[in-house]
Amino acid sequence: MKNVILYVRVSTDEQAGRGYSLRDQEQKLINYCQTNNLNILEIFREDYSAKTFKRPEFKKLLDYCKKNKKEVHQLIFIKWDRFSRNTGESYQMISVFNELAIEVNAIEQPLDLSIPEQGLMLAVYLSIPQVENHRRSLNIISGMRRAFKEGRYVGSAPKGYENGKDSAKKPLLIPGKSAKLVQEAFELMSTGLYNQIEVMKKLNKKGLSTTKTPFSNLLKNPIYYGGVPIKAYKDEKACIANGIHEPLISKALFDQVQDILNNRRKKHHTNHKKLNDTYPLKGFLLCPKCNNALTGSTSKGRSKYYSYYHCVSPCNSRYLLEDVNLWIGDYLKTISMEAPVKKIFEDKIKEALYNERDKKQLGAKHYEKVINIEAKLQRLQDIYIDGDIDKTEYQIAKTRYENILSELKDKESEAINEKEVFELYKNATEKIKNIGNQYIQSNIEDKRRIIGSIFPNNFQFENKKVRTADMNPYLIKIASINGASRGKKKRDKSKKIDLSHTVMDNLSLSAEERFEKFCIKYPTLLQKVPQKQIASYIGVTPEFFSKMKSKLLKR
Repeated sequence: MKNVILYVRVSTDEQAGRGYSLRDQEQKLINYCQTNNLNILEIFREDYSAKTFKRPEFKKLLDYCKKNKKEVHQLIFIKWDRFSRNTGESYQMISVFNELAIEVNAIEQPLDLSIPEQGLMLAVYLSIPQVENHRRSLNIISGMRRAFKEGRYVGSAPKGYENGKDSAKKPLLIPGKSAKLVQEAFELMSTGLYNQIEVMKKLNKKGLSTTKTPFSNLLKNPIYYGGVPIKAYKDEKACIANGIHEPLISKALFDQVQDILNNRRKKHHTNHKKLNDTYPLKGFLLCPKCNNALTGSTSKGRSKYYSYYHCVSPCNSRYLLEDVNLWIGDYLKTISMEAPVKKIFEDKIKEALYNERDKKQLGAKHYEKVINIEAKLQRLQDIYIDGDIDKTEYQIAKTRYENILSELKDKESEAINEKEVFELYKNATEKIKNIGNQYIQSNIEDKRRIIGSIFPNNFQFENKKVRTADMNPYLIKIASINGASRGKKKRDKSKKIDLSHTVMDNLSLSAEERFEKFCIKYPTLLQKVPQKQIASYIGVTPEFFSKMKSKLLKR
């Protein structure tokens, strides 16, 4: 009997009762263990976000596994997004558990990670939650920027203001208890008789709780004269919109204070070095001997100039520029997503997205509730106009219905738009498809962005090949599958098996069903192809394959 640890997690921003509640997850895992004869050692319950592994309970879980690694065989959870919503960190943490000889798996999205092709499904399962988080983040940014442009400040209220709401229940800044102290701060600074520290200390004594840096930022914040600062974003430049909140000071007073601050500020001029187009890998490439970053330079030979990436004394390692460009070009070819792999990857993404959509799709009852609440609001307004209820009763009922309607609308906004997410994946895979040509044709800044996205940390060359312990996990998987794909081309055609059909399309079948399906489809290959090879293709152990084959022969 195998010993297992159960991990259940729900973040504070996820609604209980949607299949994410701790109790629901725990019961499903316990039922799974009872059905599969697994012994539960410990259950770790987490109420924390999965953006990183810096979670209190997960740290306890990891410590427990390290102390009891001989006893623990498996770590299981409901789905991969319960494990993590950060793809890069997920691969690193899986490696940690692999070193402890502990299998990591999800009962609703089970994978056999000994099969290389199932690594693609792992990439899909891990990346979809991360893409969802990113999409949600972009939607929030878009909504906040739209509110800022309309003059409505959203976010935590700055000193002197409090977060309130207008008649339409939308966010609105209103003057707070410290508003007069903020006004006094600008008035004192405008005299030119005091510096920032002196003004801050005066107001600290009167009850304005602040320190040096926040107070300096306060004096530069246009929110106090009625402006709403909007930061630069993508192609949009930074600007200040006209706010709809009540200003605490005049624009003239604000400008006067800025002039005083600017005249007192010391100006530092820094000359930034321009990037050299000749050496795009400078800063990324490490010396294999001393592990220091290589620099680049050109020296004159007898008949022409030679460019090198080289280390400083006393190491003196160096690589000819032409050789480095050739090696990095060869490496980029290995991680370029080939057409068959790209097709399988996109098909699996579609399948996973459709499955997620079906689970989170809102039914007819949801929309009936929305229509019903909207109708009730309309009737309530009519009753109030007719004078059947007073204003207080109307406001209480109206607030209650609006809150219910708001919750229903929030559920709609959280539903997955699989087409939008799939387009993000498709665009990304299209870029990976010809990443070598993109690198060659890009300018120096884009070349460095491409290299930086591939290698989170720096890398080295060893035996004319890229060597790094820390690389984007997607690209490692693509390189391994590309290598397997190329290797198959050299084999005898009579022994060739289509992995995309034999393995990728049968992940949901049991081991016995996969074996039987293989025997029906490829009866002649049972004697021609080595057992280990077939076992690997259909995702079973050689021992299991040999056992099933013996049973078949006895028939």
